[in-house]
Amino acid sequence: MDIRTKLVFAQVSVALVSMLALGFAMFGRVEVALHDSTRDHLEGLAEFKVESLEQVLGGWHDRISLVASRTQLRLSLDGFIRTGSPVELERMERILDDAVSASPLFRALTVRDVDGNVLLEVTSPEGLAEEAATATVRGSAEITKTGGAQTRYEGVTFRVGSPPTVTFSAPLILDGVTLGYVYGIMTTDEIVSLTGNTQGLGETGEAMVVVRDANGGLRTLHRVRNALGLDEERLEGTGDFNDDELAEQDAEVFAGLELGTDGPALRSLAGEEPQLVEGLLDYRGQIVMAATRFFPETNWGIVVKVDRTEQRMPTEAVRSESLLLAVTLAAFAILFGTLLGYRFAQPIHILAETAGKIGSGQLDARSGLDLEDEVGLLARTFDQMAGALEEQVALLSEFRRFFDVSLDMMCIASVDGYFKKVNPAFVRELGWPEDELLRRPFIEMVHPDDVASTIAEVEKLAGGSPTIRFENRYLCLDGSFKTLHWNAFPEEESGRLYAIARVRRPKGSDAF
Repeated sequence: MDIRTKLVFAQVSVALVSMLALGFAMFGRVEVALHDSTRDHLEGLAEFKVESLEQVLGGWHDRISLVASRTQLRLSLDGFIRTGSPVELERMERILDDAVSASPLFRALTVRDVDGNVLLEVTSPEGLAEEAATATVRGSAEITKTGGAQTRYEGVTFRVGSPPTVTFSAPLILDGVTLGYVYGIMTTDEIVSLTGNTQGLGETGEAMVVVRDANGGLRTLHRVRNALGLDEERLEGTGDFNDDELAEQDAEVFAGLELGTDGPALRSLAGEEPQLVEGLLDYRGQIVMAATRFFPETNWGIVVKVDRTEQRMPTEAVRSESLLLAVTLAAFAILFGTLLGYRFAQPIHILAETAGKIGSGQLDARSGLDLEDEVGLLARTFDQMAGALEEQVALLSEFRRFFDVSLDMMCIASVDGYFKKVNPAFVRELGWPEDELLRRPFIEMVHPDDVASTIAEVEKLAGGSPTIRFENRYLCLDGSFKTLHWNAFPEEESGRLYAIARVRRPKGSDAF
């Protein structure tokens, strides 16, 4: 069953169920039905928020892991620990500065040694502005040593005059040895976006991510929807609060709000199974219905709630409707559901067929859709990506053929001392099978008298200097040695070395 049929069946089924429920249910049961609908809606939104928060945290983990995975950062830290060289410290600073500049997520990046001593800290311009505005730090988590190779959540920092920040850390490991740790102070902008989307929550509903601060109090990690109307004493210490401009603020400006004895927030932090709670007072003193979730990785709570007064409004509206109107609307829903189902699902069906063709190897397949909506944009982007993929596959094939047919010895190596890829000329000239060349450290095949100079040349490459016309002797499978002339160029970010070698032939030889 394709998506078009499924969508039609789903819409028709919903319409028929709605018609039967409205036609035959007693008015006394309408409130129960709408209550259950609201409950399911809140539960679904809560699950969606949990999944979204998992994606946000996963992105934070990935960002700090990406910084920690920089080979040059770890090499420079190792060099600084061993020699105390300021040059290595400058290299680390450049790497951290690039990471902060490349991602607005970071407010600051810090490198610490294994004893927790700060070796280097790079702060974004926004982070510097926040530090200047800081008067008091509330709820700042204690930073502890990170064990193992995993990233770690360190805590939340609340500052007067600026939004909260979240800290993650990751170990800096080289050759199995933990040299230190990199700490990333992240903005909560993504959580603000996550909770700021109140679609489906009516006029009073909202989603909140809550945490306990260092004093055990409840706080939000973002601006709240209904802050206006609270007393000024509770708003003091929240981000962006200004007593003189309170009347001009909209309803979504206060970050890090202290929630007091908010009932749903307390339930969300209790570490219990997902639950729906009713009849509890929120931070405004309003009775709400709320779906709560506990996020054990960070000990955060998630609350999705709506005011009880707003929850009951649909019940009153539905009671005023007649059975005839319900049946009429259901009939129209069936008709339009069938038409719209085919209309909206057809482009998706075409995209799926095109994707299947590309997956089977037909790289020139395109959807050809030209619609002026989101699906059209998706289709055009899809076709552009398919075209780019076709071009890249063609280029890759050309470069692969060039690599394979070259008479010169071409390879990709690494500063760790191993070949990562060699072309057939390597096998032809040295006699070693390709897997043997990749398995053994290349220094083992260098003539003993050339080992020292080869190591020195690799160290120059690791430092970023290219190799021009370097000569050494390599062991062949038959026990002889061949003299090779090398040109090599390093890529500092990845530690890869791209090299071309040519065998020195005797004068008068007719070999190429």
